[in-house]
Formats: sequence, C-alpha cells, structure tokens
Amino acid sequence: MNKNLEILRKVKLFDGIDENLEAMLKCMGGEEKTYDRGEIILLTGQPVTAVGVVISGEVQVIQEDYYGNRSILTELSASHIFGEAFASAGIKESPVTVMAKSNSTVMFLGIERIINTCPNSCVFHNHLIENLLKILARKNILLSNKNQLLSRRTIQDKVLSYLSLQAEKKGNLTFEIPFTRNELADFLCVDRSALSRVLSKLQKEGIIEYDHKHFKLL
Repeated sequence: MNKNLEILRKVKLFDGIDENLEAMLKCMGGEEKTYDRGEIILLTGQPVTAVGVVISGEVQVIQEDYYGNRSILTELSASHIFGEAFASAGIKESPVTVMAKSNSTVMFLGIERIINTCPNSCVFHNHLIENLLKILARKNILLSNKNQLLSRRTIQDKVLSYLSLQAEKKGNLTFEIPFTRNELADFLCVDRSALSRVLSKLQKEGIIEYDHKHFKLL
C-alpha cells in the first residue's frame, strides 16, 4: 500500500489527512483489486457497500436502459472516486455499471467505516466525513451541468456546449477530450454517425478544428 501513498494523497476524500493517511487506511481496512481492460468492476444491480478509489488506470461509469442503449456518465482516472453517493444513500442495487477502460487498480473502502464514528476515536475521522460531504456537493453540481448539456435541442448545440465546458475546464482553447468518437456519442446520448457529420460541418465552417481527441475552438 505504501507505494500508492503519493496517488492517495491526491484523492479529495483524503484532503488534510496527509500525516495520518497510512494509519487511516490501516484502520479502515482498504482493499485493493486489479482489473483488466474491459473488465466489470461494478455491475448494474449489484449492492454498493464501498467507495471505490481509482489508484491507476481509467474507469468508466455507464448507464444502460432496458433496450441496451448505453450512456457514459463519466470517466475517472487515478485519484478519483466512485460509488460514494449510492453507498452513502444506502441504495441496495447499483443503477450504473463501472468498467475498467484500461488495466486498472482500485481500492475499496467500506462506507460504514467512513460514515460511522471510529471505535478507536481516530483524529482524522470527522475530517473524512467533511470531505465526503464536499465531494457529494461538487458531484451534484457536475450532474446539474450535464443535465443542462443534454437538454440542448440539437446535436450541434450539445457538441458546442460540451467543447466550451472542456475549454473552460482546461483554461485553453486547445485541449484534448477523454473520449473516442463512439464514447463521446454515448456521453452526449446521440447517434455516432450524426455526431461525426456535425463535427465535420463545424470544422468546415471554421468553428472548430479537431483531430481524433484533440480539439481547438476558433
């Protein structure tokens, strides 16, 4: 576990716990698991009893409807967490699937060990709960932003809104997105062919330039 401390110190859940991090992880019984690319980490319908911390690799949070239509809710890299909202709410069955996009290592922390007072009266515990509440609040804002994005009427409006948000996030008009074309279509909940036509149109009109995952707003 020591070899992963540098990554774990970047996890928002552990903000302000630097000196006590190793002791905290021992107290909470963090369990690490490795996954191959394409392997399922959490399947829709499974119980959610732990918070997952991405140590290495990339994972995708996916939602599928009854007919098999897939939507990518988010993509997470090292130091990001997943499952905290469902675990905290006591949801019995996960409404999403979490899949390893690349070979990944994930640490699981039981939610009961996070939200309940530690019997050892560890000094970091209240700080951990405060961090969890901040993360839940931030993710609620991100979810609101995505709902606004998906409410755009046309594919072009969705694309431009998404690219504008990415440029703002990166602080630069030239940036790289985390999605392939198929994944971007799933994220925006649009047809892949229609998305390609819109991107080509926007480039011809001099609104954007792009090459695979690299984009520039003109």
